[in-house]
Amino acid sequence: MLIKIKLTILYIMKNFENVKNKNLSFSTCKTCGAKCCSGLYGSNFSQILLEDFEKVYKNFLILFSFGDLGYLKASLILNKEYEMCKYIVDSKCSIYENRPSVCRTYPLSPNIDNDIYIDESCPALELGDNFIKDGIINENIDKSIFVSYQDKFIETHFYLEQFKKEDFEFVLHIKGVDFYKYTKESKDKYIQMHRNSLKHI
Repeated sequence: MLIKIKLTILYIMKNFENVKNKNLSFSTCKTCGAKCCSGLYGSNFSQILLEDFEKVYKNFLILFSFGDLGYLKASLILNKEYEMCKYIVDSKCSIYENRPSVCRTYPLSPNIDNDIYIDESCPALELGDNFIKDGIINENIDKSIFVSYQDKFIETHFYLEQFKKEDFEFVLHIKGVDFYKYTKESKDKYIQMHRNSLKHI
C-alpha cells in the first residue's frame, strides 16, 4: 500500500522543478556567497532518511516533526532562522567532505516519486547542457543518493511509526514548523543518535 505523503526536502529558497526535458549548465559555487547555506535564502531544515542519521548526528541537530496527517518525520536542522550554517567559513563549507546528503546533492533533490528535481533558483545554473542534457544528469555526477529513494522514504516512514506522539517534547519552532525531541527511554540506535545530536541545540 502506497501512502500519499507530502514531502518537504528543502523549506524556503526554492523553485524545484522536475529535471525531465531540462538543459542546464552549472558554473561555480564561488560567486553566490553560499546562499543555499543561509537560513535567509536557503534551507533551515531538511527531512532525512534512516540512512542519514549516522552521517549527520555528529555535526548537526536531528529533531522530529509531525506532518499534516500526524505522521512522524525526522529532520536535520541546518541552521536557525536567518542565520548562516555554522560550518560556513569565508563562504566555504568547512566540513565539505562530511556535509549532509541534502548539501551534497544540491541543487538537485530526490523526491518520493523517484524523479529528480532541481532548484532553478540556484545562482550557478545557466542555459547549457554540461549539467543536465535532455533531462539526463551528467554521468560524472554521483546519483547513488537518488537510487530507490521512494523505497527508502517509505521504509523510514513505517519505521518511525513505532514512536508515539505523547513521548515527544517541544524544542523549537522554525518558519511554521514545530520540532520535538524524544523523551522516553529507548535503546533504538536512531533515537540514540538523535539524543547525541541534541548537543547542537
